[in-house]
Parts: sequence; C-alpha cells; structure tokens
Amino acid sequence: MSSARLRRAVLLVSVVACALLAGAVPVASAQCFGPDNLDLAGACCQPTFPNLPPFPAASLGGLGICWNNCAVASTNPLKVAWAAPAQPFCGEFTTPLTVTDGTSGAVLLTGTLVLDYTRTWNEVDTAGTVTQVWRFVAKADLSAVPGGAIPCPVPNCIFPVGPWPTAFYYGYVDYVSCAVAGPWENVLVLFHNCDRFIHTPGLSSTPGAFHPGRSYAIVAPHSTVQPFVPMNNIAAGGPLIGEATRDVLSFVGAPCLTEDPVVGGAMTPLGAGCVCTMALNPKQQTLRQFNGTTLCPTPTGAPGGWASLNINFPFLPWLHMVSTSIGSWSSAAVYPGKESCWVDEGLFAVQDACTGDFVELKYGASTKDGWQVLLPIPVIVTNFTDLADNYSAPLFGPYPVPILGNVMPTDHLVYVNEP
Repeated sequence: MSSARLRRAVLLVSVVACALLAGAVPVASAQCFGPDNLDLAGACCQPTFPNLPPFPAASLGGLGICWNNCAVASTNPLKVAWAAPAQPFCGEFTTPLTVTDGTSGAVLLTGTLVLDYTRTWNEVDTAGTVTQVWRFVAKADLSAVPGGAIPCPVPNCIFPVGPWPTAFYYGYVDYVSCAVAGPWENVLVLFHNCDRFIHTPGLSSTPGAFHPGRSYAIVAPHSTVQPFVPMNNIAAGGPLIGEATRDVLSFVGAPCLTEDPVVGGAMTPLGAGCVCTMALNPKQQTLRQFNGTTLCPTPTGAPGGWASLNINFPFLPWLHMVSTSIGSWSSAAVYPGKESCWVDEGLFAVQDACTGDFVELKYGASTKDGWQVLLPIPVIVTNFTDLADNYSAPLFGPYPVPILGNVMPTDHLVYVNEP
C-alpha cells in the first residue's frame, strides 16, 4: 500500500470522529496519580519522561480456557503470579510470570512477560469511588515445566509434547489503584492462537501442524466473587473517539516520545465466524477494518495514520484485524466490573510522523463496558483497543521472515476509544 493510498483510506473514515471531537471540553474528575506526562499538547516527536507509579508484584486466581473449533472444550482453575515489573526501556516493562494449576498447585507455564505501557485513565466503581487504571499490551513466550502436567491451557506445540521450547501468548494487563501503598487490583488476559495464526510454515519461527482448531487462554481474575465466563461476543465498531499513537525507543536510557493524538478514524466490523476452521459458526472471531489519522505531520506535511490490511487471505490469516472473543466478567462490584474482552491481531500499514512508513503485525486487546470511565471529553466511551507491533518492516520492503512465532521488539503503539 502506498503512503498516498493510506492517507486517502484513513481520511474517509475520519469525518465522523472529527465531528464528535469538535468543541470537546474537559469534564471535572478526581485524580489519583494524575496524568502520565506523555500527552504534551503541540509537542510532536519530542522526548519526555513518563509519570508512572512503581508497579508491584501480583498474585491472583485465574482460569485456563481451551477452545476447539472456536467452542469451549475445557476450563481449569489457575493461579497466576508475577514479580514487580522492571523497566528496561521507557514505557516497556518485563517480569517473570508463573502459571500454576489451581487445584494441585503444580507449575504449568513459566516465562518472561513483556508489558508495553499504553495509557492511563480514571474509573468509578459501583460505590462511587474513583480509581486509576494503567493499561499494558502484553506479550510472552511461555514454556511448560519438564515432567509436569499438561492440562488446559498448556498447548501441545511445546515440550514435553511438541518440539518447540515456547509458545507465543499475547493480550493485555491492567494495574488499578489510587495509592502507591494500594490496594492494587489487576487483570491479565493472554492468548495462544490456533495453527493458522501462529504456526504457519514459511511465516513462523515455530512452524508445524499441532492444534489447527485449538486455542488457549489464561485469564485473571477468576474467583467466587468475580467469575469469568468464556463466551463468544461480537466485537464492536464505530468512529474513533480520540487517544493516540506512540513510538517505543528500545535502547537503554532512551526517553519516551510524546503521543501523536488521534484525530479521526473508524473501527468497522466486517463479519464474524471461526477463522481457525474457516466456518461461519461459532462466531468467536470478528473481522474488523481499523483505520485512523493522527495530528502530527510527517516530513512531507501529510498526517500520520494507519490502516489494517487484507493481503492474500486466507493464506495470510488476517482479513484486516481479527478480534477473538475471550468472554466476560460477572460482578459489577469487583474490578473490572461486568467487562467483556477480546484479543486482537492484524497486519497494518503505518505512516508514522516520527519514524517513517512501515508494514507491521500488531497484537493487543479490546475491552467493553465495566466500570464507568472518566475522560476529558463529553462523549460516553465504553470500548478500548490497545495494540503493539511484534513485527515491523519498511513499507516497501524488504520483509524478512519469520514474521511471527515468538516475542519480538516493539516499535509502535496505537490505542483508541470507541463509543
């Protein structure tokens, strides 16, 4: 896709969102830690240092979910735990993750959790208490413990059953609190997709035929007071209501770069089904076209932006962005409230104001509903989408392979709101 074509595509879908944003005025809301210092008005491609709290270790009950042909095949109670995240690069954190069986206590999966910080906002719980949320796109290469059990959600592509040492999981993590001393609450959603998306020979660093119809998820919290229920929800669409893109400078000592605000765009559902088996039902996966424009100009004076791609589907499995439904939490009283979640992946053309034009494979997650969100715009927002690339190449090539299979460096983030 040429840069000119990208600009035309994102311009067409920007009109509605621009109209909604016109005349927006801040609304009063309580603050806990305050802004993250990344959204400096009028500062394009400038260095800044974020205002982020020290994020603590976490340990909480979870649920392993395994699907076969997009229908739930089995679930298993889990416990997930990770140490206080370290920050090797500005805005990126890493921490060791351990997933244990919730019944026997046996360790099932371990690995390094990579957390790309995207944004923060305030929410109000059912009692009227304000708290602050920090969202991260999550990526992890997880290994099974030698000699251990292999119940759900351990995939059969890794030792001791399969040939590969790790399996690539992606999703998101939330940290929630209003004080350094806590209490802190967390959400973790990680997903390992079926063969078509992660083990395609010629594209993957872990090729093979292992679980063509099976996929796997790790979800927390899951407890008697906040049960998580797997279900197939159709992902939402609509105009983009603000937020931003941002570059990740992945070398030690680098500052963050300021955000490039989103000024228009749209999330357009194209249909739903089961892409793992190319069937119309169950409708676990929603295909969505996702385009946007940003405020900061490129060196040529054109606006920045991005556009999801449909290239050689179904050999390349992404017909624009594929959003896989994981399910919903049940209790309004416990974070995240009655919130639904999806994991997202897709191929994108990116026109970045700071670093140039790229083709990228992005991963992340979307959420809907939950506690009331406080944003400085007079529009009710219930949908959030946060993505980080895990493969990036110049728009006009070359395109080195593999493009998927393991955690790779993050270069660009995009995070948006929808009504």
